[in-house]
Amino acid sequence: MTSSITLCIPSSCISRSNCKNLEQATFTAYQIARAACTYNVGEIVILDVPENTEAEESNKIKFEEKNTTASDSSRLLASLLQFFTTPSYLVKSVFQASVIEYFKIAKKLPKISTLPYMQNDAAACFREGISIPKMSVVKKNAEGKVVKKKKPATTKYVNTGEREILELEKEIPINTRVTVNTKTKSVVSPDEAYGKAGALRTFGYHVRVATRFSSLFTEPGYTEGYDRCIYVSSGDYFSNEQPATGLPSYQKESNKRLLLVVAKWNDIQKAFKYETIEGVTEPQQMMDCTLEIPLGTRIEDGVLVSLAKL
Repeated sequence: MTSSITLCIPSSCISRSNCKNLEQATFTAYQIARAACTYNVGEIVILDVPENTEAEESNKIKFEEKNTTASDSSRLLASLLQFFTTPSYLVKSVFQASVIEYFKIAKKLPKISTLPYMQNDAAACFREGISIPKMSVVKKNAEGKVVKKKKPATTKYVNTGEREILELEKEIPINTRVTVNTKTKSVVSPDEAYGKAGALRTFGYHVRVATRFSSLFTEPGYTEGYDRCIYVSSGDYFSNEQPATGLPSYQKESNKRLLLVVAKWNDIQKAFKYETIEGVTEPQQMMDCTLEIPLGTRIEDGVLVSLAKL
């Protein structure tokens, strides 16, 4: 079963105005990841939102532990969301060392129990892995110099966290995240292994960053695109009423690919500000309906509430 839900959240949910340090940013990402796994979200899109004037002038969002530029907020959030669905034995293979240092809080949090490999005892023969090159023997020429070899593009070897590296029947591209059947020594789809798959037929949810508002719609993780775009007002702690978008209320429909945008309207307007889309003058023209949740809800809570109401 391929998920039909795409979740969009703003990068501002871990900005200085919402999270004062790495710990709070990590907890925010964790709650979003847990809700996404619980409700089988197939894709998470991070909408890169320009920060406030002061942050734009300094070009920095200052966490207590580490300075990050505004654009790094999206990358940090994306990395944290990916970390929470990555088996611990693959972390060093999947992420760069400079990124892993941001996981010091995340490593202490419980694994999300709804992840396929955490709950499916019947899928014991399936493992998550990453393809790696075969260890080559160093050869020297007559002059004693090391003979350079052309790096291979494919391999049969997969690191699955076991003592022995798994050798597949067929070669696959190097540094590819895969789900494998350890009995047949073959690559399988997450759908075959766990009964569900995310966007691009990936394990868990697929994460991408939308640096432009339009790319939220033009670069979908699903080849068919989205059937409905649902807006949920969340993260606005000072408004006493829903934003006046003029959009109708959401009505439940089956077999639809849904794009759920959970953000405060001001962030949507900021992201849309520099767009030049023919025939579109307001962001609500690219949306279909709204789903109301209690006012003043934080983004991470709004994600859980809105997913539960779909």
